[in-house]
Amino acid sequence: MKRNPTEKDFLALIGPKAELWTEIRTYLASHYDHKPELSVGKNEYDWTIRYRESGKTLVTLMPEQGGFCVLVVLGKEEIEKVGHAKLNAYVQGIFENAKQYHDGRWLWIRPRHKGDLNSIIALLSVKKMPALMK
Repeated sequence: MKRNPTEKDFLALIGPKAELWTEIRTYLASHYDHKPELSVGKNEYDWTIRYRESGKTLVTLMPEQGGFCVLVVLGKEEIEKVGHAKLNAYVQGIFENAKQYHDGRWLWIRPRHKGDLNSIIALLSVKKMPALMK
């Protein structure tokens, strides 16, 4: 029987980007009421954590070998507000190159450093303003 991964398992898989993983998880826990929902796929290391509230997903985190991916889905109205967000060149490029679907844009971001996390946090605030720190 397969067991659910622990935070230690995530950090071991992510490796050099573990500090960024911990930082985004801590930020989400302290600024949003969205509950993390773990999904375990059929393959080894096929894990995702979705932060959801009332059936709406704020963000999805996917640990990978040597890093992780952050999926932010922006709806049409949110896309119009992104111009006011402070994004670094890397995340801005992902936004600009993301395909426009009928329901918005799906941004697959692999954070490399703190600047990328700051841009991801800016995108999340476009989706939903963070609550005051708990």
